[in-house]
Amino acid sequence: MTEPRQPGGPPSGRSIAIIGGGFSGTITALQLLRRAGEQDRVILIERNRQLGRGVAFATDDPNHVLNVRAENMSAFPDEPGHLLRWLAALPEAERAHVGTSGPAGTFVRRGLYGRYVRDQLAQVLRQRRSTDSLAIIKDEAQSLARTGQGWQLRTASGRTVDADMVILALGNFPPAPLPYPGCVDNPWQPQAIEEIDLEHPVLLLGAGLTMVDVTLRLLEHGFRGRIHALSRRGLLPHAHAAAPAWRDLRLTADDRRSLTTLMRGVRREVARAAQAGIGWRSVVDALRPHTQLLWQELSLSDRQRFLRHLRPWWDAHRHRIAPQVASRIEAMRRSGRLVLHSGKLQGLESSGPWSCGSLVTYRPRRSGQVLALEVQRVINCTGIGVDLAGSDPLVRQLLQDGLVRPDRARLGLDATTSSMLIGRNGDVVPGLFGVGPIVRGTFWEMVAVPDIRTQAAMVARTVMERR
Repeated sequence: MTEPRQPGGPPSGRSIAIIGGGFSGTITALQLLRRAGEQDRVILIERNRQLGRGVAFATDDPNHVLNVRAENMSAFPDEPGHLLRWLAALPEAERAHVGTSGPAGTFVRRGLYGRYVRDQLAQVLRQRRSTDSLAIIKDEAQSLARTGQGWQLRTASGRTVDADMVILALGNFPPAPLPYPGCVDNPWQPQAIEEIDLEHPVLLLGAGLTMVDVTLRLLEHGFRGRIHALSRRGLLPHAHAAAPAWRDLRLTADDRRSLTTLMRGVRREVARAAQAGIGWRSVVDALRPHTQLLWQELSLSDRQRFLRHLRPWWDAHRHRIAPQVASRIEAMRRSGRLVLHSGKLQGLESSGPWSCGSLVTYRPRRSGQVLALEVQRVINCTGIGVDLAGSDPLVRQLLQDGLVRPDRARLGLDATTSSMLIGRNGDVVPGLFGVGPIVRGTFWEMVAVPDIRTQAAMVARTVMERR
C-alpha cells in the first residue's frame, strides 16, 4: 500500500513525514499544522499505541512527575503560560491530583503532561477542520530513500509512504546493552521489575534521573528490599528549590575561549550571585538560553573533555528533581533502603538463590580493592543510549547508505544549527531534518521540553518556507 503525497490536493500541497510520535514528533506535528496551508499534509509514523508519550511520558505512576516546573513546560515557546491555563481549566477533581506543588513550583504528573500534548494536537486539528491534514500511521519505519526531489519510506508491515520532506524525531534510545548476562538493559520496559522478589536486594547501575525513576517504580510495585545504586562518581540529582532569576549573568569572550576558561567564568558567576544572596540554581538556570551556543563554540577536544570529566556534575546540577521526590530519595538513604556506591563495575556472575541472581564486583572510587554485592537483579540505569547503528533499523540503514553520519562527539546524528541532517560526504541532505535527542550532538541541550519545543517551532518554520 502506498500513501500518496497529496491525496485529492493540488500540486502546491506539501507532504511532510515525521518518524516518531513521542513528544518530539508530536510537538513537531503540532507546530507544522499551525503553519500548514490547506493542501499541506503531515504524516506521523509511530509504532506505539499513543502519541505524545515517548519514554518520559509513558508512565501512569503518580509518583513520576516532571523534572521541570510547570511554569516552564508550555508546549508553545511563545505562550509560556499555556500549560498553566490548561491545568486551571481541568475539572476540580482532577486539579487536586495534578502533581506536587510548593515554593519551588508545580511539578505535573508525566502521564497528565502526555495528555496535555495530545490535547493540543487534537485542538489544532479541530481548528483546521480537515481530515486530510494529518495522517497517523501506527507502524515502524524501516528504510528511507531519495526519489527525485522527495523521499520514499517503507515500514515493517510493507507500507510505502511518499513525502516531500522527512523529519526524524526518534526520541531517546535505550542504554547500550552491557556485556554481562542477567542484566536488564532497558529500564523503561515493564519487564524490568516484573516477577521481582519484593524482599531481596537489587542493583541499579547509575545514579541519575533514570535511577530515581526506577526506584519510584519499585516502591509503587511494593518493593521492600534494599536498593543499591552504583555509579562512577556517586552523584545524585539535586532538588529544585525556590530560585529567583539571576539577570546579571556575565560571560565574556575571554570566558568562552575554552572549556577551562568557561568553567572559571561559571564559578565566578556563582560566587557573584552568592554575594547578592542568590544560589547556584539561579545561575545554572540563567545559562539555559545560552547553553547551545556555548556548546557549539567548544572545540571537539573540549566537548570530549566535558563528556569524560564534567558531564556528571553538570547533569546533577542542571537536571534536577522535584523537592518531594528528592525528599523520598533522601529518606530512603537515611533508612538504609537505598545505598549509593561510588565506583566502577568489574563484573557480573550468576549467583544466589534466585533464578536470575548475580554476584556483582566493583572497584570503589579512589580505591584499589574490589568489593562484591549479591543481588537478585541488575538494572541498567545509565541513561540515554548513543549506539546509533544498533538501536534503530532505520538509523542503521541511513548510516549504511551515507544519508546521515554521526556527529563529531558521537552523541547522535550530525546536523546543521537549522536541524538539517548532514550526510557522510559532509553535505546537507535536502529535505531531511532531525528534532529532539537524535541531534543533541549539535545542540547538547536537546533532551528537555523547553529546548525541543523551540527547535520544533524553528524546524516547522523552515519546512513551511521551503518549496
